[in-house]
Amino acid sequence: TAGCLIPCYLRRGSPPSRHVSRLIGGVAASAARRGQYVDSIDAAARALRDGTLVAFPTETVFGLGAHAFDDAAIANVFAFKGRPPTDPLIVHVPDLAQAEPLVSLSPRGRALMRQLAAAFWPGPLTLVAPADASIPDAVTSATGWVGVRCPAHERALSLLRAVGVPLVAPSANRFGHVSPTRAEHVMADLGEHPILVLRASACCDVGIESTVAKIDEAAGALVVLRRGGVPEAELSRWLAQHASEFALRVQAPNRAEAAPAAATIAPGMLLTHYAPDLPSFLLRLPPARPASPTSERSSVAAAAPSLADAVLIDFGARAHSLASTARAYRDLSPCGDASAAAAALFEALRWAETAHEGAQCVLLPDVAAPDGAVANRDCLPALADRLLRAASGRSLVMLEGGALAHTDCPRPRSETVD
Repeated sequence: TAGCLIPCYLRRGSPPSRHVSRLIGGVAASAARRGQYVDSIDAAARALRDGTLVAFPTETVFGLGAHAFDDAAIANVFAFKGRPPTDPLIVHVPDLAQAEPLVSLSPRGRALMRQLAAAFWPGPLTLVAPADASIPDAVTSATGWVGVRCPAHERALSLLRAVGVPLVAPSANRFGHVSPTRAEHVMADLGEHPILVLRASACCDVGIESTVAKIDEAAGALVVLRRGGVPEAELSRWLAQHASEFALRVQAPNRAEAAPAAATIAPGMLLTHYAPDLPSFLLRLPPARPASPTSERSSVAAAAPSLADAVLIDFGARAHSLASTARAYRDLSPCGDASAAAAALFEALRWAETAHEGAQCVLLPDVAAPDGAVANRDCLPALADRLLRAASGRSLVMLEGGALAHTDCPRPRSETVD
């Protein structure tokens, strides 16, 4: 079987690794159980082989890396992040050759995986397929499915090659919090734990997580489980040209507020995710002819915050006229570029939750149906997804006169992209 290609010393049940307590490549490891920065790829690789967790940069966000076949290291990923066991981990590899033994596909499904990898790897696309029996249940949340990807960042690829084993690597942050796009973000969230953080001069240019797509052989479909760095419109065009026997489907976001009782087959699917520590809401601006205040107020469930107490994040200068009223203001992309806005989003969310004394909430742009021109429009659905989850599905509407009122977001529906 494919599992026989994985050396026996990597399999589940190997002796638990010990955390290093010596100097690693000139960097003091966690004698005081505190995180440390590291610059050496070799030092980071040795630490990973010894069972230490190492956060590393990618083109999307920083990942919290662990040996994918070390049970103790995997357990620490969940413990350090506060991650529920129902949320599986993506396995990172340097190339397709290391990915193929991790999955169990028919020749038809494997051919699709190879074609997708040739087209989109290295890059922000995670492919979910039936897991090989060698994959630990903790990685898959015992679902029988595993997500695999090859990141497009030279430091990440160098580390993966140097360590010589697949690495699980969820975002290197507290579970549910804003994903980290700088090494300092990792330390702010996880620095109390004995981890290493591999630094890089430039990273995270995509700025949001990978697209997660399931190869569903039975349905003849590629199912987008989480929107991300590869737009579904691009996948749809690629399938039409290269694998027309597979349709593209997009699964609706999970509306659960907390970890579900049943495991999911992909991470990042909960409604509350990527969220600042301040309460956050999508802000719906009034249309050209505002709705009646009476009709809007009928949806009010509780007292809404004031704009003067809010950090306002904008897109395309749509709310620029409110900047002087808000506690603080930042535009993700004044020119309305969806790709640039996605790249700037997580940095802006961390800025919003920390930089402004007295702020009570964060107001986020509702870009699901934007007015006017949008550059890189294919990236808009992933941006809208992250904003929806950062706001936990909650929204405020601005009434005539500038008051804010609570309202409900419409529930997203699953889609088929033609």
